[in-house]
Amino acid sequence: MKKAVIIPIYLRFNTSEELRRSEGLRFGKRAIESLKLLEDQEFTLILPVCLDRIVENREGSFAEADQFLREELKKVGLPKSLLFSSQQLNPMKDYFRRNKFLEFCTLIDLKGFPKIRNTGLLLAQALSMDVVIFIDSDEVVEDPHYVKVACEYLDQVWNGKVVSGKGGFYVNSDGTILLPPQRLWWRFLWNKTRWMNEIWKAILSSNVRLVSSPMILGGNLVLHRRLFTSVPFDPYISRGEDTDYLINAARFDFVILFDKELRIKHLHPKRDEVFFQEELRGDIERFLYEREKTKAGVGISLEPYPGYFLKWTLYPRSILTSLFLSLDYGVRGEWKKAMESMATIASVFRKKRGGWLDYLRFQRDWKRALEEIDKEGMEEVLKNCWV
Repeated sequence: MKKAVIIPIYLRFNTSEELRRSEGLRFGKRAIESLKLLEDQEFTLILPVCLDRIVENREGSFAEADQFLREELKKVGLPKSLLFSSQQLNPMKDYFRRNKFLEFCTLIDLKGFPKIRNTGLLLAQALSMDVVIFIDSDEVVEDPHYVKVACEYLDQVWNGKVVSGKGGFYVNSDGTILLPPQRLWWRFLWNKTRWMNEIWKAILSSNVRLVSSPMILGGNLVLHRRLFTSVPFDPYISRGEDTDYLINAARFDFVILFDKELRIKHLHPKRDEVFFQEELRGDIERFLYEREKTKAGVGISLEPYPGYFLKWTLYPRSILTSLFLSLDYGVRGEWKKAMESMATIASVFRKKRGGWLDYLRFQRDWKRALEEIDKEGMEEVLKNCWV
């Protein structure tokens, strides 16, 4: 069984000095270093890296950044590492254009959570991987048997169903699994934490190891090739692409279960007010999109989360929460942020995408594209990616 560990990395910078000091680079190196603990080293490390330049069109900045990253990874010393940064994106797009996937290649990118994950899957297919394990860059592996646990029961029958994928827990820095209660008053109608903890409690109390779940976590996710060669992440969704993937898989009769034993330490950066404001905006767009997608029903239960946010109450809930956040900023005299929060309400009234239509078109192209990669390979794209 050929295995790949995929760690998407996001780097936002302007100068080479900013890149060297970037939090994303520091976290990424920490995650990669933690892989040395693994008992099973028979895997290929795939690193899709988004180089997000603050100032566009700086001549040579991608090439310089790409070379710097390769030198940094060599210092880490992991064998079989492939780095695919924004520097290599155009050759991949050219590959798909040559093979007549013109519309498809416009949705292949490194910007955006679902797109960078899809790029990782394309690389895994080019390397003929049987299993991919997604880890986020703000995480570390603490269990030497993590890869062994990740691969257990995969592509095997469990309770009459073939297990095509598995999700696992995030462990907090203090060793707990449940999320701390939210303390921001303006989120009292948007209490995701409560519903997510309800799911974690139910899974933890189960007397079996593999459990059906209405959500999964993208930073601790295992997919078998039968699944990822048929089902891509949805490139049209703003965030929550991991649980959305669960919905997509169910649409095509694939089963993803939650594995109680699959755990990884989550050491996310401190989250400031800007994060929560952007998270709210992205959540509103995401839930509106998923509401359209699931109107005709899905093959799995989405209760209590994200189902709680997919009802008609999403509309007043979105408007009132945006108003409360705006009021919170206004009380503190932060008028620009208050106006930005008010502007979020406009997204509630925008025309929604047409349910499954766009995704199903992309999914059909995805299957054909991965079949093409399986036949032809992508040697020209990969030859400059190895570290």
